Formats: sequence, structure tokens, C-alpha cells
Amino acid sequence: MTQFPHDQFAKNLLESLLAPGGQVTTALTIDSEVREIDVYFNPTNDPNRISDLGLLARCAAQPAVFEPFRNPVSTAEIRSCMSKLYDLHRETVRQAKKDGRKITDAELPILWILTPTLAAPTLTGFGAINKVSCGDGVYLLPPLQKTGIIVIHQLPSIPDTLWFRLLGKGKVQQQAISEVAALPVDSPYRTDALKLFGNLRVILEAQQSRKTEDQELIMQLSPLYLAEIQAAEDRGRKIGERREELLIMRLLNRRVGDLSPPIQEIIKSLSLERLDDLGEALLDFAGMEDLTAWLETNG
Repeated sequence: MTQFPHDQFAKNLLESLLAPGGQVTTALTIDSEVREIDVYFNPTNDPNRISDLGLLARCAAQPAVFEPFRNPVSTAEIRSCMSKLYDLHRETVRQAKKDGRKITDAELPILWILTPTLAAPTLTGFGAINKVSCGDGVYLLPPLQKTGIIVIHQLPSIPDTLWFRLLGKGKVQQQAISEVAALPVDSPYRTDALKLFGNLRVILEAQQSRKTEDQELIMQLSPLYLAEIQAAEDRGRKIGERREELLIMRLLNRRVGDLSPPIQEIIKSLSLERLDDLGEALLDFAGMEDLTAWLETNG
């Protein structure tokens, strides 16, 4: 069981969301000291495949490192993240030279530090300036440092910021979860996010001591988890019914001849119980007249 379930959830969610757009590596080892980058994304596919991820997609428009923090990031942690970024830059340049390629500064990954809140003096101390074009909550350090800080709880509650707000805490995260649950049922983002939240719920419930915020999160996730289980069961049942329906039609075609479209529609409208009955009855059919008579009586 992971010691930091929220951190693992953040890595899994970012990996799930970004995978269609390129190569995602989590826990990337960058030097002999075995220091790891949480999430490294290298866009290799059509950027339009993740364009509907809003702010997250724009942050991933070029190679990017994502370092999510469950609690407010400290000054030392920011410096550590930047140190890992520059080690990655050095390794990237070294590998390019080895391959006989020349890499430009624009091709080097940018660092995005994700934190629920952050004190203004810390932002000022690092020279971070609000990126107005990105909206509230997005701060950029001086350009050559290739680092941005996203203060999640300052982000506006709009669809564009949903996937970052999902990594927040308390009411911010709860609101984002509600927005994800309200997405179309066939949305792959909704399915993947709720599946990951289901895993997080199981891990949190297994912990002997839980924070109040984790208990509140469990309470919010429980009905969603049960709803997803029910939905999966319903999908499985419908698939089973459809397979049984097709099997019975194939057997009938062999037993009584080709089924006309009207007869097929009647069979499709039968309940599962009636399909079972038809499956048993067709063994005694001698021709189409027997099937027609059975449908008139049982349809």
C-alpha cells in the first residue's frame, strides 16, 4: 500500500489524461542519487488528442515536468523541484549530443509545480508573476528558469481548469469531483478519473487513522463508487442480453429459416426471461409457423 495515496492518485490521473497526447513517464530516475521526477510528459502524438483538457493541455504543449503537492509546497521543495529539472535538462542535452543532435532551449522541458495554496511572499521571493493570459492561479518564474507554479485553489471554477482543481483539497476538490461526475457517461476522462478515485477511496478506507478531509472525501466518493459498480453491472448485463439475443436468432435462422425484419424486432423487444423461454421452446419448432404462434402467445 502506497504511503502517500493522494500523491500516487495525482500521478495516475495526470498519466491517464496525458497518455493520448504522448509519452508519459512517472517516477523518472534522473541521476545516480535516485531522485525521481513525479510525472514527465513528452508530446509525441497529435496535440488535438488532448486539446479538450483545457489548461492542462496548454501546459503540456511542450515537454513538461509535473510535480503535484497535496499540501502547500515549501521553499525547499520548490528549490528541489527546480534542481531536478535542471538535472533533467543536463541529461537531455547529454543524450542529444550522444545521438548527434542539437537541442534548443525551447525543446527543454518546463516545470509545473502544482500546489493547493501558496503564500504571496513565497511567490514574490521566487520572482513568480501571475500569467494573466492563463487566468488567476498560474504563475511563471523568470523565463530562463523554465518553471511555473499553479496555485490550484486560486484557479477559477471553470471547465478549463477542472483537471488541475481535481488535485486540490477540501471544497475545491469536492466541487471538481462533482463536475467530473456530471460529465457525459461515455466520457473516457470521466470513466478513468472515477476509477482512480475509486482506488483512492479503497486505500484511504484501509488506513487506520484518517484525517478529517480524507473522511469527507471518502463520504463523497462512496456513492460515486457504488454508482460506477452499478453502471458496470448494467453494461455487463446488457452485453450478456445482446449476446443471448444474437445466439437465439442464429439458432432460429437454422431451425425455421431466415427471420424477417418485423420478426427480428419482436424478438429484440422480448425481456430476458422471455428470451430464455424462447431459447427452450425453439428446440421443438418445426417451421416458421411455430415461431409465429409462440410470439403471438408470449410476445
